[in-house]
Amino acid sequence: MTSSTHRSGRFLVRARNFLLWALLSVAVFLALFKIGSVVEDRWGHDAFIRWCGLGGFTIILFWFFVGKSEKFLRRRQYWVVTAVLLTAHLAAFAIVLALAKEWKLMWFMVMVFELPPMLFFRDRFVNPY
Repeated sequence: MTSSTHRSGRFLVRARNFLLWALLSVAVFLALFKIGSVVEDRWGHDAFIRWCGLGGFTIILFWFFVGKSEKFLRRRQYWVVTAVLLTAHLAAFAIVLALAKEWKLMWFMVMVFELPPMLFFRDRFVNPY
């Protein structure tokens, strides 16, 4: 394979991956929007902020996590670690949201502090090769 052929092939793979990520992001956003409207109609604005905010910010957090884990994506251990991290994340926030008397949407920004430990655990428990 020549250098230019290799570059064009790599470009097509990256373009395809970007398109798939974009389509998946739009689909998830639309699903979350629909679920959010049902939650707000049924249980009120506070439930919408808590649970749809948790869903939306969790999707963003794990989108960054997966995006920074490209070399690990074909490893089974990576997906096990990701599932454990997602379960722990959702359990911790479910407990906090169930016990908190008041919760504002912007308070989910605390999730940015989760990314470095998540990357640490990924690197610690997953062999990239």
